Amino acid sequence: MSSPVPHDPEPPIPAALVSPVNVTAGAVEHSVDVVRPRLRARPSRRVALYAGVQINGAPHLGTDVMQTAAFLLARSARDRLGVRPALRFGALDNAPHDTRVCPRTGTTYTRSYHHALGPARIEELVKRFYGGLFDALTALTGVPYTVETYTRQQRTPAFREEFLASLGQWERLRWTLAPSSGQVPVSVPCPECGWLQKSGEHTELLDADGRRARFAALCLDHGRYETDVRPDGQGWLGLSTLHRNLVKERLADRDEALPVVVKGADWAAGCRLLDEAFLCFPDSRPPARVFTPVVLSASGAKLSKSLMREGGAALSPDTPPWMLDATRWPGTPEGYAALLHRLVSLMLSEPRHFERGYTTSEIARLIAGPG
Repeated sequence: MSSPVPHDPEPPIPAALVSPVNVTAGAVEHSVDVVRPRLRARPSRRVALYAGVQINGAPHLGTDVMQTAAFLLARSARDRLGVRPALRFGALDNAPHDTRVCPRTGTTYTRSYHHALGPARIEELVKRFYGGLFDALTALTGVPYTVETYTRQQRTPAFREEFLASLGQWERLRWTLAPSSGQVPVSVPCPECGWLQKSGEHTELLDADGRRARFAALCLDHGRYETDVRPDGQGWLGLSTLHRNLVKERLADRDEALPVVVKGADWAAGCRLLDEAFLCFPDSRPPARVFTPVVLSASGAKLSKSLMREGGAALSPDTPPWMLDATRWPGTPEGYAALLHRLVSLMLSEPRHFERGYTTSEIARLIAGPG
């Protein structure tokens, strides 16, 4: 007996959306207009929008709202600013896949998705979680996209050069990336097994210059080892979130296309520290950034995999399963993309609707339409 063909729900009817007046009222007509000053300062016919793709589990609605917003912002950049847009998604295969704790010292060791699964299975995960949605959004918006894993990106000479440049500013930089402690771990995996110390407690920078950095670290199974990090791609880098984003944003600025970073609004506080970090480099400035709406639980906390795993998301009873796990959408990828397209288009209809958060209950109301 064949399985029934999934069908998509009826298209939602746009509901009334009420948002407070925000601080950009009167200055910004459309959220993509914040890119215009950068285009005037650095004229370009092309704009590249950068966003991240987590592969450590199925995406929730908040993740897919951000990515849909990236497509719609790219289209708006084309239509309002007269540029040729492209979307570049970074697939984060550096997230921990396995965790171990040393019984003697309590040190946490992790193995990344890349080291645990390998490139072929990483590609399968990206395709499973995002391939259908991204292809459908490209069909709806006419905006092309590419996906590059962190592993592939961190092997490039340009990424390594930016990392080595950050070590050259380290004494000042580490206090901007970690102002409470000045401790910013750099982790290098054991060449035999791929495990690394999560917080780099026993990782030591032996020497560094613009051409190479040599690290010594400790493996739980194989003892002490040394690793060279060079522009030729040797070695694998495990960087903290802010350090990694600093390197990636400086790398993006090398492109001929004007870089625009798209992040959820929960990133705003972290970007204050990134902006401070940019000041450590002469004649350097952070890229244009656009912050997208976050999806919130009933408690006001944004949806996150960790909260859902720990049972602390405080979700309202009207939250459908697919909002927590996009793979549980009852219809087709094209239907899901169409729903997100309509929903995020409504958010983008005015900056005050875009520059805010939405509970799962409010999104359920918007999808249901009036009445």
